[in-house]
Amino acid sequence: MKNTNTPRVYRSLDLFSGCGGLSSGLSWARNKNASRIELAAAIDNWPAACDSFEVNLGLRPHVTGVNQFSVASAVASAGPFDVVVGGPPCQGFSTVGKRVLDDPRNQLVRAYLDAIELAAPSAFLMENVTGFTTFQNGGLMREVIANATALGYSCSAGIVLASFHGVPQRRRRFVLVGVRGANYTFPGGAIRSDQSSSELIDSLSSNLQVDEKPGQGVESWTFDEATGDLPPLNAGESSTEYARPPQNDLQQWFRERGGGLQLHSAVSHSKQFVEMMSYIPPGKSALDPEVFSKIPEAIRPTSGYPNSYARIRGDRPAPTITRNFTTPSSANCIHPHEDRALSMREGARCQSFPDWYEFRGTKDEQRLQIGNAVPPLLAKSLGESLLDALDSVSQQV
Repeated sequence: MKNTNTPRVYRSLDLFSGCGGLSSGLSWARNKNASRIELAAAIDNWPAACDSFEVNLGLRPHVTGVNQFSVASAVASAGPFDVVVGGPPCQGFSTVGKRVLDDPRNQLVRAYLDAIELAAPSAFLMENVTGFTTFQNGGLMREVIANATALGYSCSAGIVLASFHGVPQRRRRFVLVGVRGANYTFPGGAIRSDQSSSELIDSLSSNLQVDEKPGQGVESWTFDEATGDLPPLNAGESSTEYARPPQNDLQQWFRERGGGLQLHSAVSHSKQFVEMMSYIPPGKSALDPEVFSKIPEAIRPTSGYPNSYARIRGDRPAPTITRNFTTPSSANCIHPHEDRALSMREGARCQSFPDWYEFRGTKDEQRLQIGNAVPPLLAKSLGESLLDALDSVSQQV
């Protein structure tokens, strides 16, 4: 048996790599043995996101779709890989009478499984929306777990709440981890993650639930704690100067590499829209009856979604940062103390991206990259547990 205290380096392949939130967090992870994950290759088909990935992680993804050809090319040029990670976009549809994974609209999930089979890593980590557990009454998840189990992986699945992992945001994500020759134990804040593959398949609905009762986890940071050193803005304004020195460890970490304040810009709103927002208290929406009745009829919103026109609370972690986090008519994203949508920098901080992290492309592309990303500090937490599992496998060799 090898020395259990020897640091090890595990090489990763990132599929659907986006702007690099998942790989960044995994690269920061260290376990008690000081083992680490080293990015070896990545694949994505979005040029702007690949530009962001390259400038921050120092590696250019293969700018192509994830398929057997691109994965085989990555294996040939940069393999072998110890870990395959990624979040395949999925629609969760299935034609009646067919296997869910055979539906063309789930082809990217199928491609992810094909990549695991082709690359044959010691472990894989897949993240996705929580709806992954209920698509087709759980059929999609059951087929994915069954396929991964058939490839020799012991699978563990859970729903994680990012705010339990150092992220100033209440973002739920489904995570599936498979390891050859060892079991993965989720860090705190995941539910029923220690089940075997068969138990997960047999009792899906009861095993994958997020319990937010006191004691389930510790939410480290609120929105105000994450952003309190940023200057106030009116709609349409921007600033490149911090308002004050860092006030806590998280703000210090965001700013540790220097470089100044970037992307702290608020979108413009009409005078009437700004006035309408002024009536909305923290934690409420303009569409809530008690708020709606107080807004002058001429400036009331005429339609919207349940989370539309909502002001977030500064004394709690932010709600989920979506791709629409600068559009109050489509998301819960009104600043807790100012009558405007969140700035790009505030959205990035809620996702736990440090201020030095660069986002390339147009403003719309930058916003989409931020909203679609895996929070790096969540990835770091998951990666630390993954390193323990990989070290366990290495010790058996």
